Amino acid sequence: MKRAILVWSVILFLGLPMSISAQQQKDADSQQRKAKFEQFCQFRRDYMQKQIGLTDQEAQQFFTLYEELEAKKWKIDKEARDFARRVARSKSPVSDTEYEKAAQALLEKDEKMAQLDREYYDKFKTFLSSEKLFKFKNAQMKFPRAMMKWQGGKNGQHKGRGHK
Repeated sequence: MKRAILVWSVILFLGLPMSISAQQQKDADSQQRKAKFEQFCQFRRDYMQKQIGLTDQEAQQFFTLYEELEAKKWKIDKEARDFARRVARSKSPVSDTEYEKAAQALLEKDEKMAQLDREYYDKFKTFLSSEKLFKFKNAQMKFPRAMMKWQGGKNGQHKGRGHK
């Protein structure tokens, strides 16, 4: 009995620091992801403000709405992806009905996002000129490429098309 208590005490004594270390690593990773996301958001704000040519007053109004729009779009996308992922990774056989529902969810995701774009476009229209609205839509199309350049691509190796 004493031996069993001693063995369990040793296991707990040795295992506790590892679990604390794992939790600390998880917290550090979480903080690092949060910091990277904040850097990304700041890059996106700076990029959009420069590309659109927003005044400080316009920028304040614009980013309040833009970040609200992006949060709603993220939620819609996540819900559809999670549903489709559950169907795709299912260990049990998936019925045609389930596949249809997953496909429908992905299709509806695009429709919901288009509705949000229209709704927020109309809101932006109340304080942005037609030129700035055009520049906004153009900046949205160009942003992924700018982001790749900002991140440096995979492991800093992104050079763009045709470059080695």
